[in-house]
Amino acid sequence: MPVKDYRADLLVRLANPDYAALYLKTALDEALKDGDREAFVLALRNVVEANQVTQEISVDAPSKPLQRVLAEGENPTLETFMTVLSAVGLTIDFKPA
Repeated sequence: MPVKDYRADLLVRLANPDYAALYLKTALDEALKDGDREAFVLALRNVVEANQVTQEISVDAPSKPLQRVLAEGENPTLETFMTVLSAVGLTIDFKPA
């Protein structure tokens, strides 16, 4: 039985906007529960990589590609987060719990 490359398979699935939206929602819900903000940033990085977004962000760092803005150790702002979501074709949707 052939072994699947989990990361490659994940990136293929994350290229689907519906899957990416659910993935990010789950990651954010978990981050809000346990406070692991870095795990959410990693999930966001995965979605960006899956969509191969190479645009540059003009909000925080005009010359930084999205991957660098979301690099480990960076502290993305809400504006950066919104710009990244827009770049990958996603928005935030709030609804009652």
